[in-house]
Amino acid sequence: MKALPFRSFAWALGGCVLVLGSGFVSLHHALEPAVSIPLYMLLTVFVAWRAGFRAAIAVAVCATLGLDFFFTEPRFAFSVDSEQDVFALIAFAVVSLLISHLSRRIRAKSDDLYRSEAQQRALYELSRSALLVDWRSSVETQLCALIQERLRLTGVALWSAREASFTFAGDSAHAIDRLEASFRADRSYDLPNQSESVRILRFGMRPLGAILFRGPIEQLLADAVATLAATHLERIRSLKAEVAAESQAVSERLRTTVLDGLAHAVKTPLTTIVVSSSGLREIGSLTALQSDLAYVIENQASYLSELTDKLLRTAKLESREVVLHTQKTHLQDVIETAIGELRSAHDTTRLQFKGITDTDVRLDPALFRMVLVQLFENALKYSTDGTNIRVRFDVAKGSLTMSVHNEGSFIPAAEQSLVFQRYYRTEAMQHRAPGTGIGLSVAKQAVESHGGRIWVQSDKDRGTTFYITLPV
Repeated sequence: MKALPFRSFAWALGGCVLVLGSGFVSLHHALEPAVSIPLYMLLTVFVAWRAGFRAAIAVAVCATLGLDFFFTEPRFAFSVDSEQDVFALIAFAVVSLLISHLSRRIRAKSDDLYRSEAQQRALYELSRSALLVDWRSSVETQLCALIQERLRLTGVALWSAREASFTFAGDSAHAIDRLEASFRADRSYDLPNQSESVRILRFGMRPLGAILFRGPIEQLLADAVATLAATHLERIRSLKAEVAAESQAVSERLRTTVLDGLAHAVKTPLTTIVVSSSGLREIGSLTALQSDLAYVIENQASYLSELTDKLLRTAKLESREVVLHTQKTHLQDVIETAIGELRSAHDTTRLQFKGITDTDVRLDPALFRMVLVQLFENALKYSTDGTNIRVRFDVAKGSLTMSVHNEGSFIPAAEQSLVFQRYYRTEAMQHRAPGTGIGLSVAKQAVESHGGRIWVQSDKDRGTTFYITLPV
């Protein structure tokens, strides 16, 4: 650290007093120049080492004048008779100042090395402590407190762009505006007069936020700490995502196992109910009310049986037990089979087909039929009554592209990726038609089993379109 002005002045004044004191001592005890010159030079170098070069200049000037006044003929006067004495005084002043300057540079280098070692030690301790932060609680708050403690700063503040959150430690509670402005401008800066530095947090080339340091800190150290903080924030984010994904996978496996067991357990009783209710109606001795009730039982049992089949297919697909039985398949035949499954419950005449359907493709006909049933049924259920469902098929370059468009339904952009999750239903469509949220999940699994892709585009005015691409 630089010497304070008062400290430098005190050392300079003390050095001059010692020079004058030694001169007055020489009045009573004879001191030769050979003794006084090394003493004055040592005094000048010591002052330079302790208080800086400016203080050493004052002492050197005072020492030169003291040598002239007390030890050079004529004594007790600021004049020199001998040219050799003039040369000696000039040489003394130059050598003492030169040695003082060199000693001060050595001291400065020593101080720099000490500060560098201290910063490296602090950075190491900070890095080691950052590895031990509790990822289950606020990581930003813990990092701010650690940085402030290890670097002995008065305050640290951090703004995260991902969560738009602000955390601080120390006296940096009002730094949020400066951090946001710095992040938007993508600019780091230093304000030495205010002992404040701001750095943009980056992981690679991607900005994560901004961090503010309040207190004495070197620019390179601020850069290193900002990089360290960004790395740990990204590491914790990746760890949380991994843990969440693993937890979700475990939950899905458990739920799939339970549903698979339930579906198998209720399949046989449902089949018995459907057959029995159908048999009662065929007997013909029932009253009209009894026949209607038997029809309701048969219809609802059939619905539960269909739902059970979907659950079993979903469990099989998600457990990756499915084995593709790809074969050369006539596309039109699969389409007609899918329409036949829907004809009893929906007005399938609304399905309008365009493109290439009279062609052979190589795929698993059972799985692809299931995809068609789900997409056709979804469009028929959620479209405006009486409107046509436009279905288009194109086969080119070994790929099958299909689109199913309906009018009247709308899926917000934020939910377009969620509709393919099992049991998810958009808020706007939950009350328009009955459903389980399983169909699109099954369709997605079947498409991906073929190595294909399914996605949706939706507009409030134009309606909703589901797209599929499959390698055939």
